Amino acid sequence: MIYHVNTNPIPERGDTLAFFSSPDPRTDRRDLPELLVWLGMIVVHSLGIVLHAVWFLISGLFRLLWYFLRQIGRVLAFLWRGIAAGIEEHNRPMREIIRDMKHARGKGVARFLREVGRLFISIIFGEHGILRTGFNYVLPVLSILFLIGIIRYGTSLTYAVSVSVDGEELGIIADENDFRNAQKEVMQRVNQAGYHFKRSLEPEYTLRIVSEDEQYVPVQVLADKLLAGTGADLRDAWGVYVDGTFVGAVEDKERISKYLDENLNDYVQELSDNTVSEVYYDKEVTYQEGVYLKDSLTDTDDIIAKLSKESKKESRYIVREGDSPQLVAAMYDMDLDELAELNPDMEERFEPGVILRVRTRHRYIPIAYTKEMTVTSYIDYGTVRVETSALNLGVEQVIAKGRLGKRESQVRVTYVDGIEQSRVTLSSAVTEEPIAEQIGVGTYSAAPQSTNTTLEGSGKYGWPVNGGYISSPFGGERNHKGLDIAAPMDTEIYAAESGTVMRAGWNSGGYGNYVIIEHPDGFLTYYAHCSSVVCYAGQWVERGQLIAYVGSTGDSTGPHCHFEVRENNICQNPADYLRVNAD
Repeated sequence: MIYHVNTNPIPERGDTLAFFSSPDPRTDRRDLPELLVWLGMIVVHSLGIVLHAVWFLISGLFRLLWYFLRQIGRVLAFLWRGIAAGIEEHNRPMREIIRDMKHARGKGVARFLREVGRLFISIIFGEHGILRTGFNYVLPVLSILFLIGIIRYGTSLTYAVSVSVDGEELGIIADENDFRNAQKEVMQRVNQAGYHFKRSLEPEYTLRIVSEDEQYVPVQVLADKLLAGTGADLRDAWGVYVDGTFVGAVEDKERISKYLDENLNDYVQELSDNTVSEVYYDKEVTYQEGVYLKDSLTDTDDIIAKLSKESKKESRYIVREGDSPQLVAAMYDMDLDELAELNPDMEERFEPGVILRVRTRHRYIPIAYTKEMTVTSYIDYGTVRVETSALNLGVEQVIAKGRLGKRESQVRVTYVDGIEQSRVTLSSAVTEEPIAEQIGVGTYSAAPQSTNTTLEGSGKYGWPVNGGYISSPFGGERNHKGLDIAAPMDTEIYAAESGTVMRAGWNSGGYGNYVIIEHPDGFLTYYAHCSSVVCYAGQWVERGQLIAYVGSTGDSTGPHCHFEVRENNICQNPADYLRVNAD
């Protein structure tokens, strides 16, 4: 018999990934069946675990359900035994009487009738008879119904707090604060008349049942009742109140009301402003009919004089942009001399932010009015820093001024005695957007090779070569038309200022390869003797943009850039427009 031994070891836990990786084609093909068997065992084992878990869960639920059903059955059985025992106890006397009746049938009619009567009495009056059973069941129900009726009756009643002073009930009040307010009202009336009385105003509160007809006593009525109990000399009159403060009592309020209306109309006529939408008294004047101390009665003319009283108080005003002494004086209904008297140094220091002393007009009852107007306000602009080759490296300069934006707002302004007190914005819209100020940050970095080269021109144009030095100035004995800047062959040449390329290429007149740029102000700049050019006619180039390379083409004895500046085709000294190492 021949045995085949598998020499492949069972993979360790850490070799799992290696075991399940793609089989190596160099290994024995007999490993594949073993792999399939191994996978089949894993699948079967996993399926068995899942089925076992499901069975355990289902059986557990059935066991729990069976346990609850058993407990419910035990409870029902216990209840049934109790009910059956009660029925048995209740029927036992009846069965005995019925048994005696059966025995009495053969012993005569009298004995039988006696047993029948005994049965009837037991049914009606016995321990388990109709009367006692009904009493035991019906009486608790009737008691519960009676209790519910009492509770419902009690809750249907209305309770309120009754207030009394010195044993005299004044009435019912909704809140204890009503009585306190009535006390304050009494003290106002009494103090205004200078009257003193000894009666205590301490209240006594009682909770009692009230009928639907009874009403809460108002504060003013409480005050009248408190005054009536003082024994003072009282009169029926109208109390005049300003913002709740007692001013006096009059017998006729109509004249006061008429005066206030006419005074308000006169003020409207003085304003003569169509934009005013509402005019009213800033304090509320009210009248209260009641009983008042005789000494508090005031002549109607005196009340009117008090209500129309005016005074002036010193205040402060901060000068704003656009103000003038005349405008401030008119704002506070002052003479210019009066304003100057309060501010002797006003003419020397009248400017925004200065605090002025003014006198404001104050009425006893201030008059307020509102008006709607359109107000224009300005929106500040921001600042933007922009890199530009139009400026030399390190130079900063405003290249575009900012502009304030505008906002138009519809506002409602409230004035009291002519002085603005508040304003509310109803709507607002930006009519002009602000434009940010642009600050140019120079990036033009072309400069002579040596820092000792100094040119103090305007700086209108930038140094056109990346390095180099001045090998031949403008003018001189040979009437040189430009500025020669010597530099190594193929050194970069940049546009000295932004403009449009007029010519780019070969010139037969001695310039060799050259570039002409026309600038927006009409000036021309020439760049000659280039080895090559990298721009074309009609192209717009920016300051500092590469346009050519240094060469020695045309009438030249060595590599350099011949730089010309022309105005109206007349050659100018380029040094007058270059600013190098001068700042």
